[in-house]
Amino acid sequence: MSNAKISFHGAAGEVTGSRHLLETDKGSLLLDCGMFQGHRSDAERKNREFSFPPASVDAVLLSHAHIDHCGLLPSLYRDGCSGPLYATPGTAEIAGIMLADSARLQESDAKFYNKVHAAERLTIEPLYREEDALLALSHLQPKDYNADFTPLPGVTARFLNSGHVLGAALTQLDIDSAGGRRRLLYTGDLGRREGLLMESPAVPKEVDYLVVETTYGGRTHEKISDAGAKLGEVIKRAVKSGGKIIVPSFALERTQELVFILDRLFREKAIPEIPVYVDSPMAISLTEIFNKRRDDFSFDDKFKAYARMDGDPFGFDYIRYLRETSESKAINNKKGPMLIISASGMCEGGRVLHHLRNNIGGEENIVLLVGYQAQGTLGRRLQDGQKKVKIFGFEHDVVASIETMHFFSSHADHGDIVSFVKAAKPARGVFLVHGDPEARAALTEALSKEGIQNIKSPNMGEEFELT
Repeated sequence: MSNAKISFHGAAGEVTGSRHLLETDKGSLLLDCGMFQGHRSDAERKNREFSFPPASVDAVLLSHAHIDHCGLLPSLYRDGCSGPLYATPGTAEIAGIMLADSARLQESDAKFYNKVHAAERLTIEPLYREEDALLALSHLQPKDYNADFTPLPGVTARFLNSGHVLGAALTQLDIDSAGGRRRLLYTGDLGRREGLLMESPAVPKEVDYLVVETTYGGRTHEKISDAGAKLGEVIKRAVKSGGKIIVPSFALERTQELVFILDRLFREKAIPEIPVYVDSPMAISLTEIFNKRRDDFSFDDKFKAYARMDGDPFGFDYIRYLRETSESKAINNKKGPMLIISASGMCEGGRVLHHLRNNIGGEENIVLLVGYQAQGTLGRRLQDGQKKVKIFGFEHDVVASIETMHFFSSHADHGDIVSFVKAAKPARGVFLVHGDPEARAALTEALSKEGIQNIKSPNMGEEFELT
């Protein structure tokens, strides 16, 4: 029997595109299969081909259903993987919506791009199509939290609550190897110690190796309790100017958090009543799942209590949820004030691009960024203050006010990560992933001061033996 080894094929020195391969003498397990999100040319290069043969993967363990963790599953299964796909029941249900919608968005965005650039003979192809997403989803085998299962001979797996989004899990693997049994814990995306909707992460025990995300290394979130007041201020300014508030939002978790805060503000009569639109078919379907699963294991007890008291925490009675394209187009012709929540959160696709295209040139309007904006994305360019940006290949002047709220992240911040690693007490090593070089450097310094040893910041394709 040889030692197991782990190699890193995504989110190594950058934030998106998580793909980590665990290999034993019995086979190989892929931890997440995420899409890289960034500049179109970088995304094309990193998402079109795998750095390992898809057919060699015996099973996939999915931490949660964000696209940067699950978005290349359709390509993986189309290109030869035939093994089971394990996830919690919540993640399995959400992934069904996310992947099918991702495929449809890619196909529609490619169609629109090719149409407007027909004279230049510029074309793009979607990464995959809806039938590829359905193929991947056909391999799903849901597993409950805290239940042991065997994805490979000699490997016992268990999903633990990660506190990140509905259904998200820490993946605990007990691996038989030449040196004895080794426990590897992969965080996926780690939640905050205090959040709006989710229960705080589980505390792991007897960990040998820890693979931990580092998105917000070196940075501290603003207090989530202050988010309502800040959002209220933005809404009042938009009412005064008669403008539109465009909120690029992740369909999973961020949209539901925003709607939950709006529900509380409206209930408390803390803000003027203005039209609120959720313009994303995927976000609507996901919010319906959140509403259906309000008593789910993942949710915080305080949210459950509010939901029981309120009866409609996601505002289905008064928020306009828009599924049809015609409804989305219609609000571009309406005057503000209004608030539009639309995917995608980094402005890399979806209906929000049309809202930005139609409203970014108006000084009365506000673009409110409420999530992490990766390098190379349109959202990051707006956040960095660029005065001209390209949308669907055409240049637009940025006249609208661009604002950022840092309250809403469902990722652990610097202090949360340090606290988690200290609690896990990894005996043999820590691998820092899903973070830029500055974030990983800040955490390496902080963890070293706490006595944590053997801290690694793996490069793309780098391999380590788990002795």
